[in-house]
Amino acid sequence: MKLSLFLAIKTIIRGDKGSLILTVLIMLVVFLNLLFVDAIFAGITETMDKGKINYQYGEVIIEPKMGDRYIKNTNQIIDTMKDFYYVKNITARITTGAVLINDKNNDGRDVVKFRTGIIGIDPEEDNDVVDIKSNIIEGRYLEKNDRGKIMIGADAAGGYGSSVFAEDLEGVRSGDNLTVEFENDIIREFEIVGIYRTKNFETDSKMIMMRNDFNSVFSTTNESSEIIMRLTDKNLSQKAISDLQKLGFGEYELADWSDKLSFGRTINESFDKIGLILRVIGSFVSGLVIFIIIFVDIVNRRKQIGILKAIGISEKSIMYSYIFRGMFYTIIGMTLGYLIMRFGVVNLFTKHPIDFPMGWMIPKIKIESLRMSILLFILAGLIGSFLPTIKEVRKKILTLMR
Repeated sequence: MKLSLFLAIKTIIRGDKGSLILTVLIMLVVFLNLLFVDAIFAGITETMDKGKINYQYGEVIIEPKMGDRYIKNTNQIIDTMKDFYYVKNITARITTGAVLINDKNNDGRDVVKFRTGIIGIDPEEDNDVVDIKSNIIEGRYLEKNDRGKIMIGADAAGGYGSSVFAEDLEGVRSGDNLTVEFENDIIREFEIVGIYRTKNFETDSKMIMMRNDFNSVFSTTNESSEIIMRLTDKNLSQKAISDLQKLGFGEYELADWSDKLSFGRTINESFDKIGLILRVIGSFVSGLVIFIIIFVDIVNRRKQIGILKAIGISEKSIMYSYIFRGMFYTIIGMTLGYLIMRFGVVNLFTKHPIDFPMGWMIPKIKIESLRMSILLFILAGLIGSFLPTIKEVRKKILTLMR
């Protein structure tokens, strides 16, 4: 093995530097491309998950049982849970459906309607749980003493770029008045004070109003449709659910962030399958590159191999020297590819995230995917080095010397 390593080092040092650089560069690009695609998939999944947690469900969400409309003892649950060490913030929301009506010219002619969900909130409590305030793109956030004021998502408002909805309110703005027809047939007019965009389409299609205005429409008091909890660590979500059940709140639907991200998990599984296919293809390409490089070198060095055998160097030593060379190209290419990805590409996109429809995406290197890529590349390097070597090295000395 020492002799094989010696032969490999000398061959690399004395070989053509252009071929060496080109081979390493090819391995670098193949590995970097594979890492980048994997990181993009992982980044998209994480962005979608964060959007659901930050703007919709939190780490734990409490909802009424199927068939019930409201959670009755909202204040009791909040007062009980807010003192637990792992609960960072907690808020109650009340929701319903409604039709938003935009009479663009106030003449009853150019009327646009959009059916959506309505959320009643206490703005001071809600902002600590669901970060709408920092995503206001026009106007302002609701304030404690507001009455008859609402905020509306950009996808519902219309006129703010791409949307997943074919219809919207065709460009309402902060300061416009909007007519709201609630599920109980009560019709009220509200002033839009803010338009927000979180890039979570389920949130951006909603209208948010003051809890007191909601109560006046539906005669509610201590009821809520959902209680959202933000935890110090999302991994404590199951403990929070267990504690809620022990405290007698198991009569409600208790779900953690992972339960609500089933759609994201489906996408993640699809991305994992695509990533595996790409890793196999990338590994095949890298193995093929090593095979070609080693094969061409062996063909050009047949006489040298014959001389090495003639002076007593074993076939295994010669074969291992070529395998060491193939692994050198593979490992150096992978190492440089990883360093460029980790400290170049990821840092670049951390400062300048990619604007995706579902949020600002930063590529993320998944350890599991990285390990699998390294394993496949090393295996490809070994096979690519071994196959062209074993056939030539086993030839007789006279055949090699011809």
